[in-house]
Amino acid sequence: MNNVELSKKVEGYLKASASKAKRFEDLVAVTISLISENNEDLYVEVKDGKISVAPYSYNDFGCAIEAAPESVDKIFSGEVSFDKALSDGLVRVCGGDVAKFKALEVLVPAAKKAAAKAPAKKACGTKCGTKAKAAEKPAAKTEAPKAAVKAEAPKAAVKAEAPKAAVKTEAPKAAVKTEAPKTVAKKK
Repeated sequence: MNNVELSKKVEGYLKASASKAKRFEDLVAVTISLISENNEDLYVEVKDGKISVAPYSYNDFGCAIEAAPESVDKIFSGEVSFDKALSDGLVRVCGGDVAKFKALEVLVPAAKKAAAKAPAKKACGTKCGTKAKAAEKPAAKTEAPKAAVKAEAPKAAVKAEAPKAAVKTEAPKAAVKTEAPKTVAKKK
């Protein structure tokens, strides 16, 4: 994927976040050097509440990063968080303030993850239909006995304490019995 294609994809991901971009008070400009055969660049800029993505280098950047085109795509699509991309080495900061790069994360659509997973569930639901519903019912039944077992456990603990109390009361009886023979011995 070249920088022109990637910049169009990133722009598409961020397009829905135009209202969030209006909250930016400072200029945020991140130039991204793509690690590829052609060593191309692209940049993402938020200025005056508008998002710009272009397939070339931004000279007055707030942050410069290096990444593979596939990594940039995953980051801006919401598949990988900015922090995870940094910690896993998918992105390398070459200059500037990493906070400027991280500031762009609020523009990334988080709903894309849920939307991407939702069709897979629907597809399975249409294929499996009743099987999926049948699987849910036994799960509810198995939870009920677990609750019953939990309710029985405290009762067993109470029963275990009762014999301990009986042992304690028997101990003084044994002491009384040992005193009785002493008194018998004095009578002789």
